[in-house]
Amino acid sequence: MYRLLTISVLAAGLVFSTGCSGSSALDNSGAAVFLTVEIEEYNPEVNVCVSTGDLTITKMNIQSKPKDPGASLTPNQDVSLSEWVVTTRRIDDGTVVSPDWSNAVSVFVPAGGKADLENYRIYREEFLDDPPFNYLFPENGGIDPETGNAYVREALHLVIRGRVVSGKTISTQPVEATFRFFCN
Repeated sequence: MYRLLTISVLAAGLVFSTGCSGSSALDNSGAAVFLTVEIEEYNPEVNVCVSTGDLTITKMNIQSKPKDPGASLTPNQDVSLSEWVVTTRRIDDGTVVSPDWSNAVSVFVPAGGKADLENYRIYREEFLDDPPFNYLFPENGGIDPETGNAYVREALHLVIRGRVVSGKTISTQPVEATFRFFCN
């Protein structure tokens, strides 16, 4: 009888714990926090003919927020971000896109706090010499052959990945920065 009671209690506990786990769009990890990104300042106009250096986001912040607004956060929910992942897409009806890119970063976001970032690299300068941007060079005609425009518009989709101190993986909510590439 005791054995049957123990098994029944364990089974009920298992059913209760899986039935009440819940989830949401913010629940991309087992962490008690989620991360939002706000791009505060950047230059969306890029002259590929005179650009010197990687493209950067001038000012941006990453904020840690509790998934449960009433929860008390501990240092175990502090976040160490380590990988910056950028995927590209054209927003001007062209189909040739520049390559996706990832970059190792080291950003600390305290639980319930934020990290203010300045001049973080979002894209490598070397890619500005490749299609579709090289079509804009005067020696290549100065026009994107797909759109007939003297510019290329792309959106850079950014996600930053890492871990909370307790070991669970976490990533920021995606954010996009749009750019207009041209050559004068």
